[in-house]
Amino acid sequence: METIPLVVELAASIGGIPPEKAQELWRTAGANDIDFIERLHVLGLVPESDAYRLLAKSLELPFENPDALDLDPVVLSVLPKEAMQQFQALPLRWQEGHLVVGLQNPTDLHTIDAIQELARAPVMPTVVTPTAIAAGLRQRDSKGEGIEALLARLDLDRLDESALATPQKLREVAGDNAIVDLVNLLIDAALRRRASDIHIEVGRTRCKVRMRVDGCLEATQMLPKPLHSALISRIKVLADLDIAERRKPQDGQFRRKTGSGRVVEFRVSTLPAVHGEKAVLRVLDRTNVKLDLAEQGMSKDQADRLRAAASSPNGLVLVTGPTGSGKTTTLYGVLHYLNQEDSNLITVEDPVEYELENVTQVQVDPKAGRTFATVLRSMLRQDPDVVMVGEIRDQETGEIAVHAALTGHMVLSTLHTNSAIGAVTRLIDMGVEPYLLAPTITAVVAQRLVRRLCPDCSKPGPAPTEVLTRFGLTQFAKGGNWRRAEGCGSCRSRGFIGRVPIYEILFWNDELARLLAKGTAEEELLVAARASGFRDLLMDGVEKAWAGLTTIQEAMTVVRSKA
Repeated sequence: METIPLVVELAASIGGIPPEKAQELWRTAGANDIDFIERLHVLGLVPESDAYRLLAKSLELPFENPDALDLDPVVLSVLPKEAMQQFQALPLRWQEGHLVVGLQNPTDLHTIDAIQELARAPVMPTVVTPTAIAAGLRQRDSKGEGIEALLARLDLDRLDESALATPQKLREVAGDNAIVDLVNLLIDAALRRRASDIHIEVGRTRCKVRMRVDGCLEATQMLPKPLHSALISRIKVLADLDIAERRKPQDGQFRRKTGSGRVVEFRVSTLPAVHGEKAVLRVLDRTNVKLDLAEQGMSKDQADRLRAAASSPNGLVLVTGPTGSGKTTTLYGVLHYLNQEDSNLITVEDPVEYELENVTQVQVDPKAGRTFATVLRSMLRQDPDVVMVGEIRDQETGEIAVHAALTGHMVLSTLHTNSAIGAVTRLIDMGVEPYLLAPTITAVVAQRLVRRLCPDCSKPGPAPTEVLTRFGLTQFAKGGNWRRAEGCGSCRSRGFIGRVPIYEILFWNDELARLLAKGTAEEELLVAARASGFRDLLMDGVEKAWAGLTTIQEAMTVVRSKA
């Protein structure tokens, strides 16, 4: 009987790869664990960092995801560049007389012996990704001094208002493309940290760079103020914006191809402020998007019921939540399910986030007269079965969407509200009549994103009995996989890595429709919804904490309930 390697078992149990497929991939990789891990990543089955995390777990070694910006140039120089390339090794730090070295293949004992000879010190191996090693090599190429080396190449006295004239003037003032390199460095750092946003802002004396990682803003760089104008200008050049316009907000976008070949899109927004323009870059990495609702984080029951609701011949399915909570991804998950050859699916979006086969997608462009309302009217003349409206922002769009749902179309859309019940109130506040909404709504999803516990360092913890009792959730007090955050090199000592969604899904029924048509208050609608089995965000968050995916404190913070 064939022995199944631990790395293959982990790929199946943790990575979600079907066991038979994992075993077949391992055999085609020549029964080599490293080649197997690389195949998982190259074939798009598992993100690179997750693939090498599986390798580390199978070898019982730590996994780290270092940021090249944080590496000590003195430690980087311990190994010659040629050795780093040959051995795919990244010196990370000194620890208790040992050199901690990140390796793509820590099973190669000859490599470890060679590194120990070069470093003249014992080596403590850890697993890192090839991307992290490549970033470390680029950092070494920049003279090992990172941003400090770039700052030394700039004439800071000339880098202020004059840098805003033209791209040519910017290059002339920056000299040797230093600003270009600096922006590239910041973008690379954001991608390695899996940041969702990059904030570049200026105060009285300094320019600050912050990145939002797993929903939390982290200060990453404090730069001299004269760099601010040049940084903003470079970003405007990338996004094809007017670099001479500093009094009005501007929006644009650009794409960047990474070293691994994937294309990442950046949406740019600039906003005039007291001390100068602020720029925010939203990072959209489509390679990590999962279109299956269950893979996104819904329970099987939630996903099955939502698919069934969206499969109705007509109706209105709404997804609500704050900006950045994954609303559009959920809508795409529903569209993915409904996307059949015999269906006509049309979307109107601002902007189009993911391109889908067999779906007609329209980008909003107010300058060309393509608003949500005008496009929606035209879409209804295109014989659609399913219509997706990126967001209902005003009464006109809301009324057209509701009428479309009343006249034989399934309409999907998003709203900015705090709860599923609040979506109804929001539409009424916009001016949509309750008697029109009552027979129209099919399901309303409210969602948030909570930080996921790091799988490498989280530890078992006691059940939070007191908190559960206070919120009437004592059914979760027994059993479960309660865990607490610790912190390690893999999660950059945060205790969390990645995020997991929590949902509340209100499936409309006759009683709710009757109450809404009567103009019943939101509180009474909520009571009726709970009587029909409605589970709110807090309960779903506690359930995910009970399953060991997050902590109860994290869930309660996100849904704004205090423990």
